Amino acid sequence: MLFSQLAFIHIVLHIFCVIFAFWVIGSLNVDSWFRKDDVGRIRIFFILIAILLGSALSNFIMDFFRLVQEASLMFN
Repeated sequence: MLFSQLAFIHIVLHIFCVIFAFWVIGSLNVDSWFRKDDVGRIRIFFILIAILLGSALSNFIMDFFRLVQEASLMFN
């Protein structure tokens, strides 16, 4: 696979994982952690946590597939 294709897949996977993390975080009840007038802070908190979790998940998935490909070379 070309490097540019792998980079494109990584970018798409990052976006998908961030959206997935945002969806999962949205189901949590963290509104009680903030004051009622801090709607902006809650949104920023959700976005930052979603980016952190989504990028960690995306890196884990990409590392896992890379390691599986490298491990398959042991048996050839």
